[in-house]
Amino acid sequence: MIGQALRAHARTFAGDIVLLWVVVAAFAVSLSLATSIPPELAEAPADVRTALTAPFTAVLATYGAVLASVYGSFRYTLDRRDGVVAQRLMLQPRWVTLLVRAPASALGGAVVALAGLAGGHAALAFAIGGIALDGTAVGSTLALGAIAGLWGMGLGIVVQAHLVALFAASLSMGAGLLVAILWKAGAVYLPLLAMLQALRFDVAAVGIMPGESLDGSTAVLVTAGWVTAALLAGWLSFMNRDVR
Repeated sequence: MIGQALRAHARTFAGDIVLLWVVVAAFAVSLSLATSIPPELAEAPADVRTALTAPFTAVLATYGAVLASVYGSFRYTLDRRDGVVAQRLMLQPRWVTLLVRAPASALGGAVVALAGLAGGHAALAFAIGGIALDGTAVGSTLALGAIAGLWGMGLGIVVQAHLVALFAASLSMGAGLLVAILWKAGAVYLPLLAMLQALRFDVAAVGIMPGESLDGSTAVLVTAGWVTAALLAGWLSFMNRDVR
């Protein structure tokens, strides 16, 4: 039953307009980095360019994570609005319908994060001739996008309304950056910053200095707690609410 449901859900990727538009948005937003790069940096040696542009990795991952969470929330709320969820519930149990959405949300979130990374490197290539891709950073960015997609999925199921999901997902992820301006000690425990730290991103790029950040194991636990809470809230909401 689960395998059949997964295959049915996988077929929807071919016509996933939500994913297409969020990917376009992630690519376009990341391209805007080109406007913040000094033109004279293009004349610097390759190792200097790499060192000076290293913080962009965390910035690109942040852009991708915020939009990946929006994708995760929109994917559910749009299907609910269009009656897709109600139709699926006529064919399979609720828990199966919900379960197969998790890998799809994670995969879509990773694709969005990859688009953001591609847009950022396209901007760097245009502005300074580009820098080498770090395989570890690429993997961490994809993992962050997948986690953010799951976070967004949980929020989307809870809030249900399409436009509300946009604000809930983006504000829940971006809140950490705003709080960090005034209270860094608390901000590092909020979802986005915890995710960045768990995946070993340089959070100094978003205003958190080394002495202010969480250690790796704590960041992983905090991240797991946030995502589990979002998914559990979504699960309870989905299993107990009418879907129309």
